[in-house]
Amino acid sequence: MNPLRLAQLEMFCAVVEEGTVVAASRRLNCVASNVTARLRELELLVGQDLFLREKNRLILTPEGRLFYRQALPVVSGAHSLTDLFSEGSPRGILNIGALDVALEAYLPQIVPEFLKVCPGVELKMFLRPSYTLERMLVDGEIDLALTDGPIVHPLMESRFAFHERLALAMPAGQDGARDGQHVFLFNTDCFYRRYFETWLERHGVSNAIIHTVESYDVILACVQAGLGISCVPHSIILQMQSRCDEGITFTYPEDLKGSDVYFIWRDPGLNALGRRFLDHAFANVDADEK
Repeated sequence: MNPLRLAQLEMFCAVVEEGTVVAASRRLNCVASNVTARLRELELLVGQDLFLREKNRLILTPEGRLFYRQALPVVSGAHSLTDLFSEGSPRGILNIGALDVALEAYLPQIVPEFLKVCPGVELKMFLRPSYTLERMLVDGEIDLALTDGPIVHPLMESRFAFHERLALAMPAGQDGARDGQHVFLFNTDCFYRRYFETWLERHGVSNAIIHTVESYDVILACVQAGLGISCVPHSIILQMQSRCDEGITFTYPEDLKGSDVYFIWRDPGLNALGRRFLDHAFANVDADEK
């Protein structure tokens, strides 16, 4: 069965609304014979007579009334699509993936003002670990990512966004990481986990019992209870300061320097909405974040 065409539906609705084929042809700026032919094709396709034909009159059948009710929103929706981007204001759905530190401390400075100047843009923001974000970019699932960088990849470009400090979180009174103690970290696809595991090895901490816990609330609760240590981004500590003032010691070892967080996008270029978001970000972040 051949699919229905929009032109057939447009002509059908025009005939219903104008009352005659001739009036519909004037409205659609085409010859009457073309309208008649399209109506015949449409009736053959749906297997129903949509009009009763009496001399020069066309009268809707019960089936025709039902078909008009179903066809009208399709035609109206198709017409509205042609005007979707005609207002001048940017429109679209922009997919952005980010690390938790970017969502907590960086993007709150940017997103509200961006949506004020681009109210027609729908944002979809995803919290994902570093290596998942890279995969999502390569697969085209997101337009922009905020993740650890810079990334050396033939299919990606990047630009520095901000620096994230890392803190060693220990039970109050403990003065350093200890051999064989419990460690609470995010999953293995988290950049900070691999970074901290390397740091522990460098400091001779072996036989550590590493727990995978994807919640900073739970991680800090375990540290606060004296059960072990963790590595926590500074921005997360600032967000949770009121809940972890007591029972935890945060230190910033010189060789636990943290990481630079970058905007990452696919090469050879960023789409127009992504570029607008990127430009807005660098125009509106605090000076000390640049």
